[in-house]
Amino acid sequence: MALTSLLEAVRKLDTVTQRKIAVIVGAAVGDAASRPLHWVYDNTALQSYIKNTWDSPEFFPKSMSPFYTLPTGETSCYWDTAESSLDALTNFKSSAYNYKMICDALVKNFGPGNPNYDMEARQDYMAKRRRGAIDGPVIGKWFHGSIVEFLDNYKNGMGSKPFGGSKIKETDGFCANIPFVCKYYGTEAFDEITLDVIKTYSTWPTAVTHGVVASKIVGHLIESGSEYNILDIKSEIESEHPEVYRSISDIEEVIKNGMDHTRAVNYVFGSPCYNPGSFQGAIHTVLTSKSYPESIRKTIRAGGCNCSRSVFAGAMSGAMYGIDGIPVDWMEKTTGIERILTKALKVFS
Repeated sequence: MALTSLLEAVRKLDTVTQRKIAVIVGAAVGDAASRPLHWVYDNTALQSYIKNTWDSPEFFPKSMSPFYTLPTGETSCYWDTAESSLDALTNFKSSAYNYKMICDALVKNFGPGNPNYDMEARQDYMAKRRRGAIDGPVIGKWFHGSIVEFLDNYKNGMGSKPFGGSKIKETDGFCANIPFVCKYYGTEAFDEITLDVIKTYSTWPTAVTHGVVASKIVGHLIESGSEYNILDIKSEIESEHPEVYRSISDIEEVIKNGMDHTRAVNYVFGSPCYNPGSFQGAIHTVLTSKSYPESIRKTIRAGGCNCSRSVFAGAMSGAMYGIDGIPVDWMEKTTGIERILTKALKVFS
C-alpha cells in the first residue's frame, strides 16, 4: 500500500493508537535520518561534514560513518532490533505474550541465512581492528555485539533465559522493547515483558534499569502525549531505580545551566552508545526541542552514537507530536517505511 494511503489509515484510528504507531514510525525515521553520520566521534570532522547543511543534517547524502557504509535511507541495527520485535508481534496468533517468538524472530532476522547481516564481515573487521589494520568501513549493516552474544548464548542453550550479555552496555534492549511498550503498556504483564525483552540483549544492570525507565517514559507518552512531563518520572522511580533518578537529575541540572545540546552530549553525558549517556542525551534533546525534526537534528549534530539516541528521541517525539509531526518527506526517504507502517497497523489497530 502507498505511504499516503497508510497514513490515512493511521489518521482514522483513535488517539492512543495513533500515538503507538507514531512511536514506531518516529523511532524508525529518526534512526534512518541519523544513520549516514552514525558513530562519527570526531566532532570537528562532523561539523565540517555538515557545515553546508547544518540546519538540515538529516539523511546526509553520503555515509560518513568510519565503521560501516549503507545507502542513505537505510536503518541501523538499533532500529532493526526494534523491527525484529515488531515482526514477532506480527506473528503472534493472539494478544498473549510469547517469548519464544521474540527469539525466533531474532534468529530469522540476524542468524545464518539472513539477507542483511554478515557475521563473517563483522568478525573480520573486529580482528583487523584489534591488530590496528582496519582498511575502511564495512560495506553493509553493522552487526551489534548484543546480537552476536544473543545468537551464541541462544544456540548454546545456557539452560534458560536471559540470553543477553553481561557486559553489553548499549541500549539495544530498550530499542527492541519499543514495540512491546506500544502493545503491553498498562497491562499487568508489562514489567515482566520489559525485563524479558531487555535481558534478551543485555543483563548489565545499568542498561537494564535505564531501559526499564525509558520504556515507562514512552508508555506514559503514549497514554498522555505532550501533556505528560517526562521529568515527572522521577517521583515514580526514586526508590526502585535510584541510579536512573540521578541520571535524570543530571539532565535537569544541565538544562538549568543552559548548556546547548551538542556540548551537553560531548562534555557531560557522553556521545558513545553506552548507558546512561545515551538515555540522558535522548531525553535532553526532547526536553529542549519544540518539534520532532528539531529533536532529531540536534541529536545528529551532537555526533557519536546518534542512532541509538535518535531511536529513543524519535519514539518520545512521535508520541508527543503524533504522526503528523513527523515530516512526510522524511518518511519517504526512510527505506521500507511502507513495510514498517503496514506491520504497525496490523499489530496495533
